[in-house]
Amino acid sequence: MLKHRKGNLLDLAEAGEFNVVVHGCNCFNTMGGGIAKEIAERFPEAQWEDRKTITGDYKKLGNYTQVQIDDTFIIVNAYTQYNMSTGKDVFEYNAFALILQKLEHEHGTKRIGLPYIGMGLAGGKKDVIIPMIEYFAKSITDKGGTVTLVEFA
Repeated sequence: MLKHRKGNLLDLAEAGEFNVVVHGCNCFNTMGGGIAKEIAERFPEAQWEDRKTITGDYKKLGNYTQVQIDDTFIIVNAYTQYNMSTGKDVFEYNAFALILQKLEHEHGTKRIGLPYIGMGLAGGKKDVIIPMIEYFAKSITDKGGTVTLVEFA
């Protein structure tokens, strides 16, 4: 079951509410807007991990990099869009579905926090993305983990 919460996802993770924080990235190693920008500023090691990948590599779609932050939580840089945000829908729904499958396999028993991934700067369709996250949350719940969608407040 998908949980909903208002607040700052990163503050909540630092407070120990999540083992894993997932956010969307483009394939050009640019963490310049939205929660990605805040992550790059607060946890530069997440951006360093992103920069280890090949800039502009289309093959990153549907994959992710991750980095452990202290002993508190993992930040997942999920490659959910190829290009940087343009004001149009640049969210890659198939890539996101694949990422969710991989996350379930690797982190299925953990407490996972997500922002409104893909529904902000990437211009993704909320009526498509939310059901994807709900399905993911059910699978995670069945394994003993949790999924919380955090609305920035």
